[in-house]
Amino acid sequence: MTHPEDRVAEALRAQARVSATGLPPRPHGDPRAALRRQITLALAVALLAGVLLGVGIALVSLLAPGVLPTVG
Repeated sequence: MTHPEDRVAEALRAQARVSATGLPPRPHGDPRAALRRQITLALAVALLAGVLLGVGIALVSLLAPGVLPTVG
């Protein structure tokens, strides 16, 4: 259990950090920012997977011609 003195000391330390850096504290729990991060991560993973799949198909096509079916 925290004592009131500990909470006051932590608040004073946080206030000193804010005044020393000149930046306001970050708001926690912004749902739009969290959603934006999740979408960005999902798109980055999809892009990486597409690049890896493309490189894999290109390598198979170059190293073992005739293994992949022809298109068209």
